[in-house]
Amino acid sequence: MDIEINTKGKELFLALATLSLFLLMIITTLLWWFISPRLHEISEFLADISLTALRVFYLILVIGTILIYLTCFLERNFLVARFAVKLFIVVIFPVTILLGKIFGISKDKIRESYVYVNNAFIKALKKKFDPSEVLILLPHCLQNTECGIRITVDIFKCVRCGKCDIGDLTKLAVEHGIPIAIATGGTLARRIIVEHRPKFIIAVACERDLVDGLHDVFPIPVYGVLNERPEGPCINTRVMVEKIRLALKIILK
Repeated sequence: MDIEINTKGKELFLALATLSLFLLMIITTLLWWFISPRLHEISEFLADISLTALRVFYLILVIGTILIYLTCFLERNFLVARFAVKLFIVVIFPVTILLGKIFGISKDKIRESYVYVNNAFIKALKKKFDPSEVLILLPHCLQNTECGIRITVDIFKCVRCGKCDIGDLTKLAVEHGIPIAIATGGTLARRIIVEHRPKFIIAVACERDLVDGLHDVFPIPVYGVLNERPEGPCINTRVMVEKIRLALKIILK
């Protein structure tokens, strides 16, 4: 049985990322071509070293690209060169955002596609974890604004009234013996992760927070679930609990 994760939107990010890679290689090559006469005047060795470093940089980015494509479409764990993949994400992702702006594609659309690429990595991981090694991390905006209970400190204060999805999520966590917490921001999320030291994270958030979180916790694998915003961002958001339930059935030993 496979993890029920929607990865169909991953093509957008992969296409923009590939185009970004080619543009980056062309621009940096042109820059080197312009400054190379000056480098040769200073030192032949310096010119050769800079060209070699540029070629190695390109090679690592290309390797990262190939590994990402193989992982996404063959759903096999090819992440043996984690450094190459990490460098690709750090260097190429900002360029894809800039490229998307030129083409009129919103940042959130690109981030959403990136989350699907990340989830394709999770599908390819095919690894089991103990319940104690997994952490469910939720945003505070899932809590109904009419609720007077402060659950950001202790999520188990939730009385499961049914006005939001927190009750079902805490019930699910208790059933499987999995730590669950609410983060009111990136700083608190990082502190929660340091305290629990999980080997696998199920994170619910909006596009921006999910992508930031994925970068922050790398190389910890994160199954990203985008929240639903029927009343707009950051207020009374919802999440399909069944997605998390299905994922847990697969990843837990």
